[in-house]
Amino acid sequence: MDYPVKDIKIIKISLIIIASVVVMFVLRLFAFIFIPLFLALFIALLFLPLLDWFARKNIPNWLGLIFIVIISSFLIWITITVFQKTASELYYSKNEIIASANEKINPILIHVRDYIGIQNQTSENSSLIDVAKLVEEHSGLVISKVGNFITGFLMTLFFLSLFLTGANLFEVYIRRISNDDKNIIQTFRNIINTLFSYIKVKFFVSVLTGLAYAIIVMSFGVKFALFWGFLAFLFNFIQYIGPITVSAVLILFGFVEIDSTTSLFVFSLLLIAIKVIMGGVVEPILMGKSFKINTISILISLSIWGFIFGVAGLVLAIPITVFLKMILERIPATEQLAKMMSTIPQLSKKKSH
Repeated sequence: MDYPVKDIKIIKISLIIIASVVVMFVLRLFAFIFIPLFLALFIALLFLPLLDWFARKNIPNWLGLIFIVIISSFLIWITITVFQKTASELYYSKNEIIASANEKINPILIHVRDYIGIQNQTSENSSLIDVAKLVEEHSGLVISKVGNFITGFLMTLFFLSLFLTGANLFEVYIRRISNDDKNIIQTFRNIINTLFSYIKVKFFVSVLTGLAYAIIVMSFGVKFALFWGFLAFLFNFIQYIGPITVSAVLILFGFVEIDSTTSLFVFSLLLIAIKVIMGGVVEPILMGKSFKINTISILISLSIWGFIFGVAGLVLAIPITVFLKMILERIPATEQLAKMMSTIPQLSKKKSH
């Protein structure tokens, strides 16, 4: 029995939707394995240009791997040092910070309570929020998250060591699988070049953002300037959500640390200005043609991968979206979907030809 073409299309779309839901469920269920695996694969792909350069200079692969391990160890050491130093300073000044937080936050909550008409069920001098108690209650959750992070970190290192061992053979495997199909091989190279260009620009902008935040925090006498700058650098890799989160938390911390209302306003304004300039002006200009995905596609990608993998998904969302878009562009049946993911200037340019 022959089915109408319209019914066949509906069946195909239904099967694709069902398969997508199943894949998302499996990825979320086994996220503890897929997160380190995808992170390791992404990092290994970023090191491919460096390994290729070593190969062109006739440097042995094992020597290149040692060099990469040294660089990675140095970056890990810097990260651990910054967080360790901040944790130590935070421990010694926690009483002062908690007292200041209680002193500034509770009067605002009392005014809000009185304004909306909630009856006062506590004594006049009692606090609505005990910051010290909140910190104590959530300390177990923080320790658990740190333990999960260390486990995932070690798994990522394990997978990364496996990928880097055969990273220079990725293209060889692609050739064998595709039977030396030049289009597939070129697509693979384009994906690597695009991801590498993206990470270079993102790293540069993140460094500038981190330095700007650290200078602003230091200028206003807020504690942990190095930590906040480093946190701004890390969170800038999470498109849109990361910089907004760091700015909001830092403004809240500045509210606790800064006594002058005018200084707090200027402090907040500078942080927002840096976020807007870096994310809305500098980064799009530097990205140029290497990053042609519209805002709606980015937000959808952040939502999906954030739901599946949590914070790690927010970091991986953009590279995965770039990868998927370039694959969709090479498949005739999904070419229109790839165009829908593109920025409007690109669409207008193609229509004019």
